[in-house]
Amino acid sequence: MTPSPLYVLLEGPDDERFFSRIVRPLLAENGYEMRVWKYACEKRQLTINLLHAVKKGGHAYIFVRDLDRTPYARLRVQETLDRFGHAIDPEMVVIVVPEIEGWYLAGVSEGAAARLGVCVPSWRTDRITKEVFRSLIPRGISRIEFMQAILEEYDVALARKKNRSFRFFMDWFVDGERLTAGGEKSPDFSSGRGIG
Repeated sequence: MTPSPLYVLLEGPDDERFFSRIVRPLLAENGYEMRVWKYACEKRQLTINLLHAVKKGGHAYIFVRDLDRTPYARLRVQETLDRFGHAIDPEMVVIVVPEIEGWYLAGVSEGAAARLGVCVPSWRTDRITKEVFRSLIPRGISRIEFMQAILEEYDVALARKKNRSFRFFMDWFVDGERLTAGGEKSPDFSSGRGIG
């Protein structure tokens, strides 16, 4: 069966690195071919045009955005809808709390942390910012090398326990019914049908 295209709209290269290494294989198991669009690197109108084309073609998509300094996720979803001319369905927006670095650290086991030579939080990573992440990088290794090393030993089950927004994403979009099984026609999300 030919995989169904799934458009994943991401902010930048750190998000793409994470999604390509961790999420793409999981989506492939469900019959999807992940196609990345880095909207922060494109003009807003091009992203709006892409969203309209994806929806018109009956394809599924996910729009991923960091919470950053916004006080709560619902406001960040509304900001996203306003910015992209309501071309996005709100239920297809994933807010990473607070930033993608929290998702990276959520999947680092104690053993992996020891091999990496870092002390990572054994508790939840819902408050990990870029600044905290940078402070954990061992000397003599670049940020990108550190991220790649984390992804080599990433523990998805652990990450689900340590980061609520990652668990929400996995429950709703990878394991859940927000997306249809690969090969089937994607639901028309604009009408609200097909939502789990």
